[in-house]
Amino acid sequence: MGDDHNRTHVTSPDDITREAIASFDGAGDVRLRQLMQALTRHLHAFVAEVRLTQQEWQRAIDTLTRTGAITDERRQEFILWSDALGVSMLVDALAVDRPAGATESTVVGPFWARGAPIRGYGDSIGERRSGAPVRVRGCVLGTDGAPIGGAAIEVWQNDTNELYSVQDPDAPEGHLRGRFFSLDDGRYAFVGVRPVPYRIPFDGPVGEMLEATGRHPWRPAHIHIAVSAPGYAPLATHIFDAESPYLDSDAVFAVKPSLIRTFDPRRPDDVEAPDGVDGTWYAVDDVDIVLVAEQAR
Repeated sequence: MGDDHNRTHVTSPDDITREAIASFDGAGDVRLRQLMQALTRHLHAFVAEVRLTQQEWQRAIDTLTRTGAITDERRQEFILWSDALGVSMLVDALAVDRPAGATESTVVGPFWARGAPIRGYGDSIGERRSGAPVRVRGCVLGTDGAPIGGAAIEVWQNDTNELYSVQDPDAPEGHLRGRFFSLDDGRYAFVGVRPVPYRIPFDGPVGEMLEATGRHPWRPAHIHIAVSAPGYAPLATHIFDAESPYLDSDAVFAVKPSLIRTFDPRRPDDVEAPDGVDGTWYAVDDVDIVLVAEQAR
């Protein structure tokens, strides 16, 4: 009897996995059941494949705990993990099937924040003196080429000190951030500063992972643009500087060739020079944002 009792409580690794997966059979939400069972199956397969040790398991728990502790309204370390492991870009690639001609999407990243200042056509997003000005302009269009007026265009970028305003306690809250609306003919324009490559935050768990695995934390220079309009799928994308280093080794795998642009140098006496320019400035023209109609997705 004792032997029979012991045998009923002996569980092999396969038994544990099978029971854990089956524990979600009663989930009423079909999609939730699919997600939890697949997560459990793949997580158990990973643990079994690498024969995860007790010490490694404890270190993983500690890392997740520290990830939560360092995350706040100004820093999202969980998104950083997702970005640095390529998950953010994979989710984007699987979720978005854009027709030919539509602007490609890329990661939102951890530095977007609500409450960007509303600005007018051609305004600067800078609220303190910074690097060389760069004027960006283009049109918001549908895939049929028709202009989209009134589209909301949110822009944010890092400063020449590598930091976004949400990271920099010395920067005005709205610095290098702005919310614009396309004109009736679809046109939009804004003035930022020429972005510089920057390091994703590397003073936390993600940075420890990068250092331990011999990876660098650098992202190539870019400007974020997110566009939305009624009846169209929202889009988050980048403008990458063609002369930037790290285009071939972005720490978050977000570079797409169609998003790389030439920053054209201009003289301060150019008739199109933004207000207050006293040196070289840059123009990035014809950055058309082509949105996909909801019914076409």
